Amino acid sequence: MPLEIKKSCLLLLLIGSSLIFTYCSTKPISYGMVLWAKKESPFLTGEIIQIIKESQIQKSYLVRLGDSRELKEIPFWRVRAYPDLKKAQAGAADYAQNKNMFGYAEKDGLPIRDKPHQEAKRVYKLREGQLLKILNRSVDKVIISGYEDYWYRVLTEDGCEGFCFGYYLGTFSTRGDPHAEVQHLMAKDQVLDNLLSTVWRPEYFREMADSGKIDLLRFNKFIGLFPDRNGKRIDLITSKYQEIFSYEAVEKVGPNRYHFLGTGLRIYIEGDTRIILTYTKGGQITSAVYVLFDQDIDQIISGERGRRFKLFKEFVSRGRLLHSTAYGSIELLEGMRFFWDDFGSLSFQIFPGPVEGRGVVDFPYYLSAELLYQFDGIITFQFDEYPGQEGTSFLYKFDNRGVRFVFIRPQDIVDLEAVHVGITPLVIYFDFGNP
Repeated sequence: MPLEIKKSCLLLLLIGSSLIFTYCSTKPISYGMVLWAKKESPFLTGEIIQIIKESQIQKSYLVRLGDSRELKEIPFWRVRAYPDLKKAQAGAADYAQNKNMFGYAEKDGLPIRDKPHQEAKRVYKLREGQLLKILNRSVDKVIISGYEDYWYRVLTEDGCEGFCFGYYLGTFSTRGDPHAEVQHLMAKDQVLDNLLSTVWRPEYFREMADSGKIDLLRFNKFIGLFPDRNGKRIDLITSKYQEIFSYEAVEKVGPNRYHFLGTGLRIYIEGDTRIILTYTKGGQITSAVYVLFDQDIDQIISGERGRRFKLFKEFVSRGRLLHSTAYGSIELLEGMRFFWDDFGSLSFQIFPGPVEGRGVVDFPYYLSAELLYQFDGIITFQFDEYPGQEGTSFLYKFDNRGVRFVFIRPQDIVDLEAVHVGITPLVIYFDFGNP
């Protein structure tokens, strides 16, 4: 065989061997799952890939692109490697719930640690607004320095993986551009918008409505927290005082925590329907819980007034005049008013002070379970000389000819309920009659 032909055959053999080697060299050595695909990457987050080769020098994998023979390079930190396809598929299935989950730091200096523990080594310090990929989350919440939240396993855009406590970590899900979503979330604070566009009521409004026991001195539509965003003020009106917080700006000092600059007011939003206020009153720090109360306040008040008027009518139906041999007579008048004549020493014993004997009859209190079967109710006489005070209250029990009054001390009424009768209470019996 001529030398030229031998050389040609040898060259073809070498080329063929090279092709065979190239084909064989693309056989996967392992499999991987993409943790966080780059924006312009041909891969998808959560996608299973074939790892053909790895480079410890470049800290990257050479991976096959789909079913083609084309190979691409991807950094180690963007991939979770598995020894075989089955384990990679299981890993991708577990990761599916977090595939579109991201987070961002809500304050500067938020640490990433090498273990989910507050004393673990800090491996990274985040900037406010810095984007993170959420890889996983602890099953249960933990409490650290009084703050409760989850531990998140996270990945930064420059390849740092570790654990971040979630109290100052905003989390969200998106299939779009996570950077744009972070900018949107930081620019528009929906939680603050909700806070400043809502009238908030004391938590006891809900408690009273649920129990059906309404204190009309503390339950009305003028009591509450009234934000005025345009005027940069928040009015706090209670049954005892009014505070006006005129603020310069609102500073977010933590997740759902706001400081109204220029005032001592701070508000923590626990959810869509509950907030906690902290402010200074008389040199003392005061905290109060307010809620979103969507029931009709006027209707509840009307119902409570109707209940009290019904009890008054029951007295009137038995007789407008109550007479006692020792403590004078009580005349029940229109408009739930009364005139108590010749009451003797009661002004020194149980009345709030010197009185002329005129005032309003009311029924603001309720019987506890212990007293429910001993008495028919509680009647209160509010004297004109002492408006806004507790008045003088008696447990009462009807019989065929009159009513027995048993004086009950203010300290024996708790949360609108009469819970106790003194050891030797004052007892007055009144006969019913008509003037």
